[in-house]
Amino acid sequence: MKLRRGFRTEAEQYAEEFRTELGLAIDGPLDPFQLAAHLGIPVVPLSELPDLDPACLRFFLGDWQSMFSATTVVDGTYKMIIHNDAHHPYRRHSNVMHEIAHILLGHPPRPPLMHDGCRHFDANNENEANELGFTLLIPRHAALRIIEQRIDFRRASINYGVSKQLLEYRIRITNANSWAANRKRFRSAAE
Repeated sequence: MKLRRGFRTEAEQYAEEFRTELGLAIDGPLDPFQLAAHLGIPVVPLSELPDLDPACLRFFLGDWQSMFSATTVVDGTYKMIIHNDAHHPYRRHSNVMHEIAHILLGHPPRPPLMHDGCRHFDANNENEANELGFTLLIPRHAALRIIEQRIDFRRASINYGVSKQLLEYRIRITNANSWAANRKRFRSAAE
């Protein structure tokens, strides 16, 4: 699904703005839990929900954990993110940042299920939340630094707290390899 014109530029601006507000380097890691705290959004692990039925908890934290990643609970202007803490830490980062992206983009809350029992899914909103969430985790500046400094992707994914697949996606979508090659040619020509 195609993103609206200017969306990726807007996403990069968010990534830079939040890093500046938090006193982080514009190409440095951004912890989603730190960002949520900065934005005043409580983030609660699924395992810490006090009134959740124990069987339900075992279901979503056990063999069926892939059935639930995260959600935003909305009550008027109050928003809270619930995430599946049984997931790998990199997945948790992506899940929480995805929910933060929904909030930042002002996507309207929807009931989780429709009348027929199927999941309520807006492909456009999900695509936007993925792209903004991924950009907040690995902005263009970070992708470019990783390529220019030849940082091993495994080491970079550990540093940024993301999967290698997400890191490779952001390097590809930002065209970091071409940017780095062009900057190197420009510097060589200037010398």
